[in-house]
Amino acid sequence: MKTAFIYTGAYLDYDYGPNHPLKITRLKLTYELIHDYGLLALPSVQTMITRRAEEDDLATFHSREYLSILKQANDGHLQGSAYSYGLGPGDNPIFPGLLDWSLWVTGATLQAVDFVAKGEGEIAFNIAGGLHHAMRSKASGFCYVNDPVIGILKLLDQGKRWSL
Repeated sequence: MKTAFIYTGAYLDYDYGPNHPLKITRLKLTYELIHDYGLLALPSVQTMITRRAEEDDLATFHSREYLSILKQANDGHLQGSAYSYGLGPGDNPIFPGLLDWSLWVTGATLQAVDFVAKGEGEIAFNIAGGLHHAMRSKASGFCYVNDPVIGILKLLDQGKRWSL
């Protein structure tokens, strides 16, 4: 059974801020622990470097209007009506690269989907993924983009279905 482990050091270019409970640096610490235990050297494990998603990938679920707000906020500044889209103080702060961060996370999810859907392996682990609280046009619960839904929609678009 082949397993994919998807990771990039580029995750560390982003930070929700010093007072936010989601610390992206934990991804690096987890990666180092997995590496140091020799799990990535197992013959069944394929390490994959994360690729970024494209905006069109995000648009399979998120509204273009919302994606436009994320683009505007990507420079780290609150602009206009960003608060009504769930951005600002609290769970979903505006920080430099918040859209870029979301593109990395979603890209890894899409890689995981491709890996399994194409039969390259049975398990794929996106260490940064699973940010499932984002809604179609609103950030929520530390999540700006809903990468699991985007991955599922890709599978459905390919005609994939799960059955017992």
